[in-house]
Amino acid sequence: MVESAPSMVQYRLNTRIYVLLYHEDDPSKNTAVKMVRMNMARVISPRELKYKRPVILNPFSSDYLGPWLRGDVEARGVLVVDASWRKLTYSKFHGLRGIHVRLPPLLPGNPVNYGKPCILSSVEAVAASLYITGFTEDYNELSNIYKWMKTFHELNKELLKAYASVKSPSELESTIIEYWGNNKPC
Repeated sequence: MVESAPSMVQYRLNTRIYVLLYHEDDPSKNTAVKMVRMNMARVISPRELKYKRPVILNPFSSDYLGPWLRGDVEARGVLVVDASWRKLTYSKFHGLRGIHVRLPPLLPGNPVNYGKPCILSSVEAVAASLYITGFTEDYNELSNIYKWMKTFHELNKELLKAYASVKSPSELESTIIEYWGNNKPC
């Protein structure tokens, strides 16, 4: 079991990243566990969220993450719920306090789900959320922990730039339709 780093540890990122672990994946391949081990994220319990109320990456949310949430990401941090995609249900997010948003469609570069729209690893999801909200230094730092994150960047660099430049949710919707058509992949 991975525990969060002690509070005296200096985190490597400027943005606070929280991980809610469900321990459903192989820990040796788990990208959230690696973020925690590398002091880029901290494991958090649902009870602790009551006070932090971070931006929660929730694929079941009807609201998208966009640059307008930069202040919330800076003040409250980002939470990724780390669970197996095969076992991921709305119930894992129910009752979590914070701002629930989903990422706009992106392509994973990880070897497990390469090219399957929207099925991102935890590190890809967190990195994308940081890029879109303007924390590119932290995005670059996260991109260095796996070689395949360069593939993720190459697959999505145009999309990430487009998503990071929108000014409103309606403009983001238009951008998604422009790239993906009316049948959004997620």
